Amino acid sequence: MFRDEAWMNIRSLKKQGLSNRQIAKQLGMDRRTVARLCRAEVAPTRASRDLPSQLDPYKGTIDAWLESYPTLRATVILERLRPLGYEGGYPTVKRYVRSAKNTIAKTATVRFETLPGYQAQIDFGAVRVAYLAGSVLERFFILQMGFSRYRIIRLCDDETRATLTACLASAFTELGGVPAELLLDNMKPVVRRPGHGTADVIFQEGWIAFCAHYGILPRACAPYRAQTKGKVERLISVVKTEVAGRQYLDRDHLAAEIAEAAARYNTHVHGTTKMAPAHRLEPERKYLMDLPAAAYPLEPPAIRAVSSDSLVSFAGNRYSVPARAVGKKVKVQATGAELIIYDKSGALLASHLVRPSGAGETVMVAEHYEGVTGNKEAFAHLERLQTVGLSPFTVERRPLSVYEEFVRGSA
Repeated sequence: MFRDEAWMNIRSLKKQGLSNRQIAKQLGMDRRTVARLCRAEVAPTRASRDLPSQLDPYKGTIDAWLESYPTLRATVILERLRPLGYEGGYPTVKRYVRSAKNTIAKTATVRFETLPGYQAQIDFGAVRVAYLAGSVLERFFILQMGFSRYRIIRLCDDETRATLTACLASAFTELGGVPAELLLDNMKPVVRRPGHGTADVIFQEGWIAFCAHYGILPRACAPYRAQTKGKVERLISVVKTEVAGRQYLDRDHLAAEIAEAAARYNTHVHGTTKMAPAHRLEPERKYLMDLPAAAYPLEPPAIRAVSSDSLVSFAGNRYSVPARAVGKKVKVQATGAELIIYDKSGALLASHLVRPSGAGETVMVAEHYEGVTGNKEAFAHLERLQTVGLSPFTVERRPLSVYEEFVRGSA
């Protein structure tokens, strides 16, 4: 069974305009297989784990031969393996040698200039920011086009896959299209196993689905070779320099200043290209792939158990639900600024304003505790403490219109 990475690669090449014959030739696959995978709307089911190969004990030896003689043919390697005890067939050797040579070629290649529309480099960065209320570690999403050097920076709450895909979707809209390739480091939310030696990187299934939706090909840098995405690594340093030694009123002030700094950069003449990135982006746009007609679906909801105090844990915070749900499993989904909580049947239980990831906040709505002994007195005390800034919890009051809007939207 083909791995879902092959399905993703085929979808990407197809969106770039290649025919099934061209894709088959480029990937070394049968044209009928390419056609079948092109028609598949989801990645093929992953087969059971690969069984040990007779070639496994000899792969280190083959790697050493290829490092010294990169053009060594698979037929010659097979002849050399026979006296060492290898009893397997030639196709196994051929497949492994081809994979090993591709890895060597990728490692040796240095792209000095990127073709228009071909590549965007992305990363997350963390910077300590001084606010009037104190110092906070803030996170940023960063994208830079390889050809135009057009730069997009977003302030974000965390480094999850949901945040990454949301930032990318927004960035693609700003660019007016989709680059053919994304260069990134081995981000844990999207990389299940980093590539090393002759082994290819294995991406998370949710990330593969996102890339296939946009027809984009992700490429993860080899471990300890962050120089392959130098433009973004330098960009993180630029963000750190931008905020260093400055104090901001609040997070909105920081976001506005970062947006203004990115706009100044994009309209200033670049030292290498001798053009402003925003001006250079205009001719690059015609080389970008079209945006999909439909938006990428939301991340699947998380399943959580409701605690005895009628709270649900999500992304480092706790949120209340009606007391009747205590001990039950619920579905939790972040949709922008809202956190929506459903029961197993899909009925809306609660909605809250999303708190920053890992903030350790407990958000409670008084109506969720109706019928619980002593609830009115307890919430009266909590609200008084919150007024003077001493409450350990956040008492949230939400108008009924909020719930009605979500009920209509989910109907």
